Amino acid sequence: MLDKSGTPIDIRTGNAVRIRRTWRSPYGGRLGIVSAIEPNDAYGPYVIEFEDGLHFRYHRHELEPVLAGSAHFYQRALGKLCELIRFFVSRPA
Repeated sequence: MLDKSGTPIDIRTGNAVRIRRTWRSPYGGRLGIVSAIEPNDAYGPYVIEFEDGLHFRYHRHELEPVLAGSAHFYQRALGKLCELIRFFVSRPA
């Protein structure tokens, strides 16, 4: 698939990406997950979701692919597990 400028889209939905640090990029240097790709959107074809739930749009040159085994996934899984444990511990018997 190509975006509107003819650049091939090599990042897919669900991939982990790091946002490059530029003066115009919100959340520069942070990790996020590609939640949608809309090639004809003028504001940026890649919709990135961050662990705090915010979504921002980026262009391809603002993203760096990250290996799937990054610490981001493990941190999210551990956070969800801790929430579940707290839920069961705080329940009255």
